[in-house]
Amino acid sequence: MDRNVLDVIEREIHDEVRTRFPGAAVRQVALLQYGDDPQIEPRDLWVRVILDSDGPEDYDRAWKGFAGPHQAAIEELPRYLAEKVHEIMNVEFRFGDKTDAGFDRDGPQYGYPTGQRLSDYQEWERGQATFVRAPMGPAGLETLDTLIMAGIAATRSEATRWALDRFRDLPAYERLRERVRDADALKDEFSAPAGSQKAAGTDREVLAALEREIDDEAKIRFPGGAVSRVRLLQYGDDPEVEPGDLWVRVIPAADGPEDWERSLKAFCDAHEAAIDQFVSYLAEKLCQVRILEFTFNVPVTRDGHCPRMSRGVAQKVSDYQREELGEDIFELTRLGPAGLETVDTLIMAGIADTRGDAIGRALDRFRELPAYERLREHVLDAGRLKDEFSA
Repeated sequence: MDRNVLDVIEREIHDEVRTRFPGAAVRQVALLQYGDDPQIEPRDLWVRVILDSDGPEDYDRAWKGFAGPHQAAIEELPRYLAEKVHEIMNVEFRFGDKTDAGFDRDGPQYGYPTGQRLSDYQEWERGQATFVRAPMGPAGLETLDTLIMAGIAATRSEATRWALDRFRDLPAYERLRERVRDADALKDEFSAPAGSQKAAGTDREVLAALEREIDDEAKIRFPGGAVSRVRLLQYGDDPEVEPGDLWVRVIPAADGPEDWERSLKAFCDAHEAAIDQFVSYLAEKLCQVRILEFTFNVPVTRDGHCPRMSRGVAQKVSDYQREELGEDIFELTRLGPAGLETVDTLIMAGIADTRGDAIGRALDRFRELPAYERLREHVLDAGRLKDEFSA
């Protein structure tokens, strides 16, 4: 995109943000395009609002001090940006001095989407409703962005699904899938003694007993009827739960759907210290608990879930490996049943530890295909021709 034009738009947005958030809380406003930050997809724009603070130890206080009196203005800003320029896909509030790819990512980031693409609606209509966060390094991002620039996909999420579809067509994947099915059949055969019906339900009975213990603990830590129910979820109970993981879902008390957002915010604000302590309790109680989630027991909606807040309970070795490999950009994609089966097959085969890791490994294999290399060269040639005619 023409940087001169973007500079004009940036100045207009900067003036608007200063008007909506008066005082000294806003340090800088930047309009970013593809290449300015690895999180930004081809053809997209982001608005980044840099807030003032006294340093990393002050981030939490500074955000609360900013968000409290400006909540209405924060909610209105994405609507203004959606009407201003349709390529703006996200507005982000964060702290620090840098606004480029070298930004310190340890600080908190508060992002608000400005609108939905047609592809967002298409994902939902096609049953691609389960969110998966996949860590990406430079090679993975280049693969997805090549598919976008070649016109094969509109977004990184769609490019991920397209690559998984091609991966699923490989004969080696079908052989792997059959091996996993055979292993499951043997496991079931050896798990239940001949003539016994009890073994099949044993695992569920153990989890039900643990669920009751965690429910009792939650109601002690969050007293006064603040918690309606606690559920201990395993793989198969919710599409977002990965193989081998457990999730604890705490359902706060609320007066109905119209009260969910207010109730969840009030619950989290009132029990901030207790939530931290509950995370520690779960980490000691069960090492398989991956996520603690506060939400309401309803299906996913087109725009995402109903209001929810989640906390990671423990990291896996693969999380640390990702950080060492420089895979610090997370891409949020939606998968349907076929995509979930693909990544879960890689987990159950021992090839990947998480769904995000499985997506990365599938992209690595996809990148090795001769057809992908030809496509990449085609995109590079088109980019060179564009530069030649633009100069």
